[in-house]
Amino acid sequence: MTGYLKAGWSWSRNENSMRSTLPFRLLLTACAFGLALPQAPAQPQSEIPLHSVRGPDVTLHYVSVGRGQPVVMVHGGLEDYRAWMDQLAPLASHYRAIAYSRRYNFPNRNETRAAPSYSAQVDADDLAMLIEKLHLGPVHLVGHSYGGLGALLFATEHPELVRSLTLSEPPVFPWVKKQSGGAALVQDFFRRCWVPIRRAFARRKREEVLAIASTYFTGNPVMPPAARDALKPNLKEWEVLTVSDIPFPVPSMKLIKEFHAPLLLLTGDHTLPVLERCVAALTERFPESERVVIPNASHDMWSETPQKCGVALRKFLREKRGAF
Repeated sequence: MTGYLKAGWSWSRNENSMRSTLPFRLLLTACAFGLALPQAPAQPQSEIPLHSVRGPDVTLHYVSVGRGQPVVMVHGGLEDYRAWMDQLAPLASHYRAIAYSRRYNFPNRNETRAAPSYSAQVDADDLAMLIEKLHLGPVHLVGHSYGGLGALLFATEHPELVRSLTLSEPPVFPWVKKQSGGAALVQDFFRRCWVPIRRAFARRKREEVLAIASTYFTGNPVMPPAARDALKPNLKEWEVLTVSDIPFPVPSMKLIKEFHAPLLLLTGDHTLPVLERCVAALTERFPESERVVIPNASHDMWSETPQKCGVALRKFLREKRGAF
């Protein structure tokens, strides 16, 4: 849910695209439900073209590198496409790697829908639009946290468009609530984090939102200025999501039974108990899925241990599709 950004940005705009100058592997730790600020070595600079695709009521910005079977990556809450910078270069040597920003995340400037209608289902519909507009055909889909929830919904609704699915701890809370002791964990998240954040937004206390989230996930309300500055452009997402009627939708069992693509589940060995339960719920419903535990990682695994996560992802893709 957090971000830590050390980069300068320069934008040149035209009707269909933008170009950003930034370190190719951006120091950005961001996730939907965890706060971690690992250090990373300096990286060489590279220019990455930033493009856009337009739907009836939404514009989504994305980056695309490499050639081959498409790998589409969906970031977590309060993140944006930059969360995947560490993965682009390794994937690009054998795949077309695409990372995009979801509807209300940087640098998109989409109008806010009637708040109760926004959820991961909207993200799934937006993803379907992006894949159709870019003529991607069947894709390898990777989704982290809340982005993983949208990816899961899309994959089960459009199985013919999915070559493989990789999910890292999507918040499938309705399933967790059915587990023994699971309801208490979900209620604790809403009581100490989700509801206070919604109330802070209602009071227009945006700085308080970050303090609440940081306290819940790390026990410390103080966030480094760089992390705070990186998160602010994506606060609109949670402002809309926290008043949604159905913030955490899950697919029906009928759709789950009709999904047969290879599925990889990633989880950090130091993640939150409620998210451990999410992975367990997914394993129960997708018994043929593969599960990889990332050592020395929390929910923010893609930022804390990008190499380990990347190796696990590419190994899975290689074994399931013989890409490399």
